Amino acid sequence: MIDSHCHLTYPGLHEILDEAVEEAKKTLDAVVTCGLPYEKVKTNRYTALESLDLSQKNPGFIFVTLGLHPTQVPEMSDEEIERYISFIRENSGSIVGIGEIGLDKYWIKDDEVHRRVKEVFKKMLRLAEELGKPVVIHSRKAEGEALEVVETFSLKKVLFHSYTGNMTVAKKVLEHDYYFSVNYRVTNTKTMRKIARSFPLDRILTETDAPFLSPVGGVNRPANVRYVVEEIAKLRKMDVSEVDLVTTKNAIEFYSLKVLKK
Repeated sequence: MIDSHCHLTYPGLHEILDEAVEEAKKTLDAVVTCGLPYEKVKTNRYTALESLDLSQKNPGFIFVTLGLHPTQVPEMSDEEIERYISFIRENSGSIVGIGEIGLDKYWIKDDEVHRRVKEVFKKMLRLAEELGKPVVIHSRKAEGEALEVVETFSLKKVLFHSYTGNMTVAKKVLEHDYYFSVNYRVTNTKTMRKIARSFPLDRILTETDAPFLSPVGGVNRPANVRYVVEEIAKLRKMDVSEVDLVTTKNAIEFYSLKVLKK
């Protein structure tokens, strides 16, 4: 079982990090954490460095993607963004993907700001293309537009993280053989339920998006990905072990993970 997308360095989870990692090691094969320039509060030090450090301390179990969340772009200067892109390039050998990156029209309402975010999104996709890395896409309320941008690049591995857009766009995503990651929103979001129930299982990864979207209240943890696997199994009328086997394989192949055998 793999948590294919979470934020181990984000406030809430960061404070209970050691406990959450040890808990995850008891039941999971791997955790993929998303490193960003900073988490919630902008500082002079990349919290992405903390993600890389976590991976080094937990080889074969914690893996890292590095990205630039669309909501962070307006808070960064062009120079800061270029410096961060250089940082990712310099650390490309220590990461398994670029993300999360993308567009967000839920939080970003201003057209001019959105245009700049879109240009930065393209820069990040070019970087992924250059490095030959998979990409993790954030596309809240901008799913169709995000797909249109991605389509202009030669990217073999694309993951639409926490997809809650319409089914028309979802089917187009599937036509490209791109992937979807399903989290606990599968219990209450119509589109995600349809994807989890009827889309090919070999296109689905499981995630928690921890510390968000907890199935049990409070701070979410990577170990809670089991609730997502169980819900997918319920929707598809399959054994949990069957769903676990396929979605784990999907995550390993998507990110090219070198997971330590237990």
